[in-house]
Amino acid sequence: MQDIVDSRDRRLDPVVATSQNMTAVIDIGSNSIRLVVFEGPVRVPMPKFNEKVLCGLGRDLGQSSMLNAEAMEKAMAALQRYTFLVNHMGIDRVIVAATAAVREAENGAEFVAEIEQECDLNVQVLSGKQEARYAGLGVLSGMPYANGLVGDLGGGSLELVNVGDHKIGNTSTLPLGALRLSRMSFTKSELISYLHSQFEDVDWLDKVAGKNFYVVGGAWRALAKYHIRKTGHPLNIIHNYKLPYDEVMRLIREILAFSDQDINRNPYIQSSRAGTLKTAATIMEQLFQFTRPKNVIFSANGLREGLLFSELKKPVRKIDPLLEACRNMAAKEGRFAEHGEEIYSWLSDAFSELGNKGKRLALAAATLSDIAWTMSPDYRAPQAFRRIFRAPFSGIGHKGRAIIALAVYARYRGSFIGNAPDDALALVDNEARQHALSLGLALRLSHSLSGGTQGILPRTKLISKENEIILEVPDDLSALLGVQVNNRLAALAGCLGKSHSIRIREDL
Repeated sequence: MQDIVDSRDRRLDPVVATSQNMTAVIDIGSNSIRLVVFEGPVRVPMPKFNEKVLCGLGRDLGQSSMLNAEAMEKAMAALQRYTFLVNHMGIDRVIVAATAAVREAENGAEFVAEIEQECDLNVQVLSGKQEARYAGLGVLSGMPYANGLVGDLGGGSLELVNVGDHKIGNTSTLPLGALRLSRMSFTKSELISYLHSQFEDVDWLDKVAGKNFYVVGGAWRALAKYHIRKTGHPLNIIHNYKLPYDEVMRLIREILAFSDQDINRNPYIQSSRAGTLKTAATIMEQLFQFTRPKNVIFSANGLREGLLFSELKKPVRKIDPLLEACRNMAAKEGRFAEHGEEIYSWLSDAFSELGNKGKRLALAAATLSDIAWTMSPDYRAPQAFRRIFRAPFSGIGHKGRAIIALAVYARYRGSFIGNAPDDALALVDNEARQHALSLGLALRLSHSLSGGTQGILPRTKLISKENEIILEVPDDLSALLGVQVNNRLAALAGCLGKSHSIRIREDL
């Protein structure tokens, strides 16, 4: 056994082989120090390593112009650990950004110099405008069609950004960090008055009134985590978690009615966020006095993702993040990476009534429809479902994610029988459920007909008439037809409430 281990070519070690495709981002925030190592396609890099330490560099911002000495010591220890890990991973590309606490503190430049000396890191201290811009770009990287107001609540500041048409508009940075305000001796009325005075100075907020509000920052994400846990929402993923305005206001009022003891004892509230949760809720409540958004949508992407996104060329930025992630997954786990586009083109006539959103989901499902081929047949449906339903996809909401996962489940199982899809079924109405099933049955038929290979489907047609589904196959491919193909065509037609037939054509 030892000989086998020793004979391995260390040059093929995965760490060495993939380090050139990895980027490390170290975020020196006012509350936390975080390292995220990204790997994968430039449009949708996936976190390979993600760790944070709550240091509280900005804990004294409201009372002092200096960074807290104890917090600096803790932050330096975290940065030294992160430097060691990044070097050990063989990562050459390291982005280090410091935000409000370091930017504002009198000893911030001294602390940066110490970091650069001790850790050999090049630290970029972001201006307020830069911080806001990167936060907005982070949201656009994961929600390219975002249109409204982005709010990034950090420990030391609040960044507000107007986004729309894939672009950044107005930006503002306000000294309203959750950690900063929580440690200031404001009464409730004084805090509200102070918040209003700050928001009144943002002269462009009326431009985003009534539009969606996109939430960034751990203090505000804690509200979403609490709501997900309390309501038993079936998908514990923050990204693209959407709540209507009225529901968020009920949530805020509930949080503000808690005593400090209630918050500390509540099992749905993170202990690390207990001290700032009510302040964060108050900031959002008062901001909404000026904007009254249509929906509140929580984003897992923020400044760190924005830093990466800012370096991409415009054509790359416009690539659909969902479809790119699906293609990447299919390339790694499917048999033929491009087969999904063939399948989508083949079934598009039968689903021609879909709008752009529905077509996008259908293409995503088709792309992912072969990712479980290596699994034991009895486990393919649930494994594919879980892989898709819980994947860190961007550019898709919870309902859309459920539809894709259900469709691929049905592609393998032929129905929604089993416990695996229950969480996704809870997120969709009957119409969406029926659509996901019919889409899955069409995928199932496509793989039976083609054997999961390329080049066959483009020579056949799936034709949808008012009351009939027709499978048209050229004579030289008629040998592919059989009981299984006929049964799966019948299942699709039955789901759509139509009859079915097979037509053999003679190609010249």
